[in-house]
Amino acid sequence: MFDTGSGHVIIPSSECLSGTCRIHRRFDRTLSDLAIDVDYDGAIVKPGQPRDQITVSFGTGEVTGEFVQDTLCLGEKSLEKPLDEKAEKSELAYPELQEVDCIKMRVVLANEMTQEPFQSFAFDGVLGLGLQGLALAPEFNFFGQMVKAGRIREPIFGVFLADSDDEESEISIGGISPQHVNGNLTWAPVAMPELGYWQIRIKTMRIGGQIVDFCNGVEANCRAVVDTGTSLIAVPASVVDEMHTTLSNALVQKDKYLENHGCQGLVGANLTFELEDGFIITLKPEDYARQSAAPSSNTTANGQEIPNIICRPTLMPLELPAPLGPKLFIWGEPVLRQYYTVYDWEKQRIGFGTSVHIKDHEVLPDPEASSPDSVVV
Repeated sequence: MFDTGSGHVIIPSSECLSGTCRIHRRFDRTLSDLAIDVDYDGAIVKPGQPRDQITVSFGTGEVTGEFVQDTLCLGEKSLEKPLDEKAEKSELAYPELQEVDCIKMRVVLANEMTQEPFQSFAFDGVLGLGLQGLALAPEFNFFGQMVKAGRIREPIFGVFLADSDDEESEISIGGISPQHVNGNLTWAPVAMPELGYWQIRIKTMRIGGQIVDFCNGVEANCRAVVDTGTSLIAVPASVVDEMHTTLSNALVQKDKYLENHGCQGLVGANLTFELEDGFIITLKPEDYARQSAAPSSNTTANGQEIPNIICRPTLMPLELPAPLGPKLFIWGEPVLRQYYTVYDWEKQRIGFGTSVHIKDHEVLPDPEASSPDSVVV
């Protein structure tokens, strides 16, 4: 998983024997001729010596691991074993490393991974793409090391998130994928880049066109972290109930339509965020709502209750102290599916453009239209 909210490369270690680790491909550092056990500062650790450890939190779970220095390469090219297998562990023994996109960096080897959320993840590790402030040292930061080594054309990367099984998510390192974005990009400066997060300032927030006072005014200081590793929208705890109620009251549930199309095309109030330069991030009801079961008076012949399937706003409460909080939002997948985002490492800014999806070329039924066999009187 590529994660703009993390600053490290994290992979399961072969020494992790828990069920959560065993369902993933694990890395055996003894099989790498270039791997060296190190502490966080790069000091070499000899066998049997105590080692530094790190615990990294990911929403509902965490990872604990140790450090190794190794050479990380992009692509699928296999390297030939050196002719002299007794040669010292060195890139000089692999001259072809100079011909591919490889960098030397420090990696976190996970010895413990909590069941939640990693048990349900298909990916094996985490490719942290946060700014330098999220890494223990520059040598842990993948993108920073790529830029320093001159391995990429431009110090940017673009992210496209699929919104159906008919598409594949994509990250473009060193450029963008123009086929995934409609029109020009609008850029917003990163706020407080020293903290390491790709975060931007929110000028105004509206629900259905009505300004929400929480983010109104020069001193409001609302910000949003753009995070590819978060599946929902996180909202400051002090305003989450108000927003949930307002958004819920505006939703129009249409049973037959929801049964066939989920929350797609759901009628309700848009949630919008205005950035400093005037660019508007718009989330429609189908973007922020998820299907759930609600109590019903309908029962089957044997007396079992038949739940109603409705769509509800799905907002995750977030409570953080300063300097990140307390007015911090996290824009996860609901935003990133609608907007192609580009992260400029050198100029410390984020570009936004409307994503182009397969569904954009399809004509969806109108939930307000009458069915073919209905009669309008």
